[in-house]
Amino acid sequence: MGKLQQDHHHHQHQNSCNPTCFSYTTCLSLLLRISLSSRLKAGLISLLTLALLVSGIFWILPSHHKSGFDASDAIKRSAPVQAYFGLHKPVLELFPHIGRLEYDINAEIGVPDTKVAVLSMHQSGASNWTDIVFGVLSDPINIPINSVSLSLLQSSLIQLFLQQSNLTLTSAIFGQPSMFEILKFPGGVTVVPSQSISIWQIPQILFKFNLNNSISDIEENFAQFRDELRFGLHLRPYEV
Repeated sequence: MGKLQQDHHHHQHQNSCNPTCFSYTTCLSLLLRISLSSRLKAGLISLLTLALLVSGIFWILPSHHKSGFDASDAIKRSAPVQAYFGLHKPVLELFPHIGRLEYDINAEIGVPDTKVAVLSMHQSGASNWTDIVFGVLSDPINIPINSVSLSLLQSSLIQLFLQQSNLTLTSAIFGQPSMFEILKFPGGVTVVPSQSISIWQIPQILFKFNLNNSISDIEENFAQFRDELRFGLHLRPYEV
């Protein structure tokens, strides 16, 4: 009889512990789930942040590939002045010297509070020719280039286009540039064609218009352009 009472008391003691043990196990399981959920959320946030960071880096940094080089879109949009020339060098040989090329161009045409950036560098039709596009940006970049600097820069670019001066680069690396073009300039640029008469005999300009052609294209076909202009406007021979 005494043994049955002891077994009965022991069984009651075990039953009295069960609610506490069950509550402890439930809480521990809940905490583990919360911890796991928090870690998953933190991991997803970290991955998303990393993806955005990598995307931003690729947006800022220039791109390189075998056929050429391109500066970031942000740099291209920030260059109000852009020009082009060709180099008789394979594009792969020029990749390591982009910084030197920018330095040489800046030494030739640089004006105060500006800097030169190579915007693109691509292999031309021939494998040993490379097309170079460079831009002139304000320095610092968030301030527009002032009018005095623009005027000096415009004069230098026109002289290069008309071959009244040369763009001198480190010849051992780049050779001699050719085919200089002005691609973009605030307000445009005005190039006066070569005249056989004195500048004082040039009549007053009565009108102007724009053409979707480069200055060099018009210059190369200037005689044909003048004849078509004379015919279209019914002008006398001495009026054009």
